[in-house]
Amino acid sequence: MTIRTRFTLLFALIVGVIVLIFSFAIYYLSEDYRRHDFELRLRDGAIARLKLLIVSNMDAGGLRPGDVLERDPRSPANGTLVVLDTNGQVLYRDSTAALPPPTDLDAIRSGEPHYRTTGGLESLGFRYTYMGRTYLLVASAHDEHGNGYIAHLKRILSVRGLLMLLVIPLCGWLYAGRFLKPINRIVQQVDRITSSNLNLRLDAAVTSDEVGRLTTTFNHMLERLETSFRVQKRFVSNASHELRTPLTAVSGQIDVALMKERDREEYERILRSIASEIRNMRVLSDNLLELANSEAETALQDVEDVRIDEVLWSIRDELAVKDPTCTVHIHFDPVIDNERFVTCKGRGRLLRSAFHNLIDNACKFSPDRTVDIRVIPEPGTITITFTDKGIGMSEKFIAHAFEPFSRGENTHGIPGNGIGLSLVQRIIKLHSGKISLRSTINVGTTVRIVLSNQG
Repeated sequence: MTIRTRFTLLFALIVGVIVLIFSFAIYYLSEDYRRHDFELRLRDGAIARLKLLIVSNMDAGGLRPGDVLERDPRSPANGTLVVLDTNGQVLYRDSTAALPPPTDLDAIRSGEPHYRTTGGLESLGFRYTYMGRTYLLVASAHDEHGNGYIAHLKRILSVRGLLMLLVIPLCGWLYAGRFLKPINRIVQQVDRITSSNLNLRLDAAVTSDEVGRLTTTFNHMLERLETSFRVQKRFVSNASHELRTPLTAVSGQIDVALMKERDREEYERILRSIASEIRNMRVLSDNLLELANSEAETALQDVEDVRIDEVLWSIRDELAVKDPTCTVHIHFDPVIDNERFVTCKGRGRLLRSAFHNLIDNACKFSPDRTVDIRVIPEPGTITITFTDKGIGMSEKFIAHAFEPFSRGENTHGIPGNGIGLSLVQRIIKLHSGKISLRSTINVGTTVRIVLSNQG
């Protein structure tokens, strides 16, 4: 069952119940009003006739017990009246009037009006005091006009209620179609989006209702999917492109080694060369994975407090063991004792990878293999600069320095794959930071990073 059908049935049920309740309410209130109005008319008519009878019989000594008279020609055509004293003695009775049962007389004596309906004949009994004497009056009549009005009202409500039950589902069906039209449009647009055209987006809704928010949310999801697909395609492309060269070199050296018998020293030289290529491949694959992970939106899902000074000291201690020829100087300007100024929110592993790449590049491209790191903690931000006195970069290359696999024309003969700066830039952007580069050929390079701290 479609949503439109369910909506139509639910709409018809709700509106039908409301119409039914209103119809019953109109009928009940109309009947209650008719009865109340007829009760007042019976009461007023009975009192008027009582007064007329008393005045008419003044000369005969007033109303006497046992009087049974023919219907007064001045009384209503279908109305009768019985007048009794407080002891239940009949003082006056129309010839066509029936005496009330004893239970009704007891109720009337209590002082409360007593209303009874029998076979369409409606009777009202009540106490009334006139000229110092209390009477029990029982007036009866058929409310032909009122009952006719109620019967006509019942027919109108029944017929129009049936017509409404036929019209309501049609209105619900049309309304559901209009209500679901934006959703059907979204479905048609989504059907056109495939893995090959993830750049397409749903038409942005100008309203801020649920459909508008659905469209916006879906477009954001498409942006995330497009980013994921782009990262995946870029990783596959980069991996296949960059791994082809070292794999070709390794395969070529093995083929050459197998062409003829060689001495031990020659085999050792070939194996060392292959081992070096494999190490380069491992570094390359690690960098490619880091590059892919830095583009994923889940990279900063679990943030932590990261002490920048501890990360830098840890990298320096690690390099002192692995590469003693690399010298790292760390300076704090100014020196502070509040750790909040050197603490930021982020992923320690990613920041460590970024700083390690910058330090490694500074040592690798500097003849003295030295890098000076300056940490400048300030309220709200922490600035870290990495400075070397290496080969530098040309003005032309600086504009492309942060592009993946981009290497300067003066880096030939120096191992590397051109991923480091691109990786650093994406990690810093993930942490909502800023990175800038200043370099001069044969003078050196300075990389400046600004992150938010907790100071």
